[in-house]
Amino acid sequence: MPRIEIDRLSLKLSGLSEDQGRLLAMRVAEGLAAAPAPGGAVQRDAMQASATMVPGGNVTTLADRIVADLVRQLKGTV
Repeated sequence: MPRIEIDRLSLKLSGLSEDQGRLLAMRVAEGLAAAPAPGGAVQRDAMQASATMVPGGNVTTLADRIVADLVRQLKGTV
């Protein structure tokens, strides 16, 4: 069964409270854990995603966008 292993997840945040940052990290980790792993062996030394929370947006939506971007990168469809 394919799986995703993450050695380290770090977020650089601005404009979010500490609690929002913690929630964002948790949602990204949960989203990646639930994401379908790409077929075949894929190894990346590092990946980066950039996203901005739109006015009136929420942390969960932002996390979903980050996860979608990272999964696209893993599948090679950047």
